[in-house]
Amino acid sequence: MASVPPVPLFTLDTSVANFEVPLHAYLETSPKLDGICVGAFVFDNASRLLLVQRAPHDSYPLRWEVPGGTIDAEDETLLHGVVRELREETGLHARHVTGLVGKGYTFLTRKPLCVCKYSFIVDVDAYDVRLDPNEHAAFLWVTEDEAKEGKCGDLRLVYTTKSQEDAILEAFKTQRGGTEA
Repeated sequence: MASVPPVPLFTLDTSVANFEVPLHAYLETSPKLDGICVGAFVFDNASRLLLVQRAPHDSYPLRWEVPGGTIDAEDETLLHGVVRELREETGLHARHVTGLVGKGYTFLTRKPLCVCKYSFIVDVDAYDVRLDPNEHAAFLWVTEDEAKEGKCGDLRLVYTTKSQEDAILEAFKTQRGGTEA
């Protein structure tokens, strides 16, 4: 198994400092949880959000979501896991974890395990997306209106879950500073 390079340095907003803990420590304080998943909301300079399309052979084939995944025991902290997942899936390097989107939500996996998903707005160094084709088939930068409509140009956006769609719309609100459009 190839070793993964260490997560590059990044800064974080004080509002997400409580996620700067290792997975085992976080789970000790939440005994009903079996794991943590994360999502990284990346906005470009035009306030468009990065969406990735799942690979055709993966669960939720060809559906849209934000980059993210499961926090590993080897991740230094939950936020290091966010940064790692973003880099593995898109090649993007996080510069700053800005804030939490929503409050997180729990779900049961097929095993079944109780998992909580937290999503964060992440600023990156550059917007040169390089997908891992084993995980994702395509990417798009979408506006808030496109995300709401579920359509970008002629492409229909089918999200992985209703919770993911809700989080995407919440991320635009968070990015605006919580104000209504």
